[in-house]
Amino acid sequence: MAMYALGLSVLQDEISYEKTQVKQVAYADDLSGAGKISDLKKWWALVKENGPTKGYTPNATKSILIVKPEHYENGVRLFRNSGVIVTKDGQRHLGAVIGTDEFKAKCVGEKVSEWVKEVGVLSGMAKTEPHAAYSAFTHGLQHRWSFVKRTIPGISLLLRPLEESIRKTFLPALLKSKIIIGDSVRELLTFSPRLGGMGITSPEKLADEENRNSINLTNSLTEKIIAQDANGETDQNVILELKKTISRNRQSAQVESLERLKSVMLDDTVSKISTAQETGASSWLTCLPIREKGFSLNKQEFVDAVALRYGWPVEGLPKTCVCGDPNNVDHTMTCEKGDSCASDTMR
Repeated sequence: MAMYALGLSVLQDEISYEKTQVKQVAYADDLSGAGKISDLKKWWALVKENGPTKGYTPNATKSILIVKPEHYENGVRLFRNSGVIVTKDGQRHLGAVIGTDEFKAKCVGEKVSEWVKEVGVLSGMAKTEPHAAYSAFTHGLQHRWSFVKRTIPGISLLLRPLEESIRKTFLPALLKSKIIIGDSVRELLTFSPRLGGMGITSPEKLADEENRNSINLTNSLTEKIIAQDANGETDQNVILELKKTISRNRQSAQVESLERLKSVMLDDTVSKISTAQETGASSWLTCLPIREKGFSLNKQEFVDAVALRYGWPVEGLPKTCVCGDPNNVDHTMTCEKGDSCASDTMR
């Protein structure tokens, strides 16, 4: 990456803003420019002229000119026979999208459809290996859409089908519980394990916040690009402090939301959440389910552990203990004579 930057810096001296009136930025071998169409035409000519001698060979068929609808005909006219593709809709760029709202919705929709399928596959896995599926989701899959949330604004509603898939397909397959995944339960599960949740975040609810945080974190770099300041450097200490502030704000917001949620929960559930917040109480959730290390829970163990964590009904628990007393979770955990399968599992 550093060598790309060094190589392109020589070319950018030849096509600088002072010479072309085109504001530009390069990432690896991706060179982008913004300005008036007539200026972009001159800029493109300089790129073709100077690029090959500097080790950069532009490919017109992979180059896209994005223009506003009212400037489309002018763009087509100026770039006729250049090989450059002219569009008034938009184009994917470095994993994000530049263009109209309709094009953005189309691109994000395609990604969401792909992610929904992946959630479906993981849901099938959760039916037999819930612990592994949970770990795969929290440590892997849910980070697939992080970049899109950070770089494309206003997409929370576009992510709703993904949230619905998580809520209606993945969670029921994972938890195996008759508990209804209502708004309060879903919100509880979004909190970090340290706060008593499970860290199964909601892409729809986090999208706008993630985008704002990304804008704040990259603001100093954005300003330098707009000013075409090639010599200045971003202060990494400032960036680090911003990250810490964002982390603190996120944590504070979660604590406030949890306190609000507790006010509408049963006292027993609130007590269970407080227990789950104890040091080490969530280690079984956050660690990787490595079977060789004894960290992997089987299907029954994982489902029962989650049920006990939140005080939900434990499936398959006999109504009467072998000792003759009425049976419930507390009795099963303490009865010296209980020897049912459910009792053995829960012990």
